[in-house]
Amino acid sequence: MAYEVVPEPGEAVQAQIQLDLSRKAQPFHFAVSNRAIYIPRIKLIAKTDPFYFQRVSLDQVREVMVRRLRPYALWLLAAVMIPAGLLSTILMMEPVLKEVPGTHQISGWPIAVFVCGFLVPFVAKGRLDLRIVFNEGAYRWKPPLVVDRGSKERIRATLRTIVDACQRVGLPVSNESIAALESHSRPRE
Repeated sequence: MAYEVVPEPGEAVQAQIQLDLSRKAQPFHFAVSNRAIYIPRIKLIAKTDPFYFQRVSLDQVREVMVRRLRPYALWLLAAVMIPAGLLSTILMMEPVLKEVPGTHQISGWPIAVFVCGFLVPFVAKGRLDLRIVFNEGAYRWKPPLVVDRGSKERIRATLRTIVDACQRVGLPVSNESIAALESHSRPRE
């Protein structure tokens, strides 16, 4: 079975997380025990189920971090989407507005690109990611882009659960992680 935690004798699972945001987004799985963390991985070549947990013992973990993702790439994408959507909408509508004879094809895609260009900066605001550094590598989870507040809250709650479980088992959690989660949990005034 995918992402199954098989604890060793004497091992107690502190937190087992499964986050399903939508049918299109891949579910996120993670687990913390008193002896190890379980990182989700996917096998490149598998006959049956490619999903599994990589077990990393606690003494191998150097740091657990939750950081803000920089929104600059998404802002650049929005800066390209807005004029591209507007220009393609104008070019698509020009023959119709000038009443050029013949049949013309109208699509909603240019308008959708234009509108989504305005939404991208709001989606990019306040995104967080999880990074775990251990002796033999690192793991990084960037949550999917979500628009609604409920999904953003579920992602923050998941990250908070991971950080709390890591602190309970004595893993080093960066102060930046706690500050990033605290800044998002304050109610808006």
